[in-house]
Amino acid sequence: MTSRMTSWAVLDSSIALATVLPERFSQEATALLSSLAGQQIQIAVPTLFHYEIVAVLRKHAHRGALTAEEAESKCDLLLAQPVQAMIDDALLRRGLALATQFNRPTAYDAQYLAVAERLGCDFWTADERLYNAVNTQLSWVRWLGGAATP
Repeated sequence: MTSRMTSWAVLDSSIALATVLPERFSQEATALLSSLAGQQIQIAVPTLFHYEIVAVLRKHAHRGALTAEEAESKCDLLLAQPVQAMIDDALLRRGLALATQFNRPTAYDAQYLAVAERLGCDFWTADERLYNAVNTQLSWVRWLGGAATP
């Protein structure tokens, strides 16, 4: 029996959301997900990912940009995506340490960094501010607006 190594990528919720909402990098987000699927690269996320998706879709519905039914449909579509959600005390602590190291105001984004660091894989984000804050020290952080898809 041969063991198969799994290739991973971590994507933040902004990329997933850009595939169902009209965002600045919607086309690039769709291309990235297609490229990863074509290469059989699995997507890992912190469990926070699912809460962020629900929160953003609700915000769009509350503002009238989506109907409640549209938000629910988009939510169902995103939650059905095959992602491996990860959480444990060590990841949470590492996220806090990374947020501190990079002087981030919250630890949310750093949770994605902690997952990617653990898996030794690329982390993709559409958040240019986050990318700019960490890219000089974390070569595996990729900005959707500035790099070709894998």
